[in-house]
Amino acid sequence: MRYEFQRDGTTVGAAQWEGPGQVALELQDDAAKPAFSRFFEREEVYLGSGYGDSEDGFQTRRRDWTPWEFERACRSFARQNGYRALRVPNGAVEERGVRGGSSR
Repeated sequence: MRYEFQRDGTTVGAAQWEGPGQVALELQDDAAKPAFSRFFEREEVYLGSGYGDSEDGFQTRRRDWTPWEFERACRSFARQNGYRALRVPNGAVEERGVRGGSSR
């Protein structure tokens, strides 16, 4: 799933969800990099398993976006930063579409 962000008709950057914890950024405007990185690449703090964790038991990792969270986050990011967010089909799932009914 891929979203492109536009300002004044020009694409500034794109974010592509590739799986849990895997968001790839493509930026055409270097000035936008800090905002995109801060939003999409931030690390979350969570309670670790106890094996090899830090002394206080907390660890950090990149956020595990679900597809729904990623879509919501893209729209929110666009609204907060004055971009227009466009969902761009980028793979077999989007090309297939959704089929209703049973296959019998």
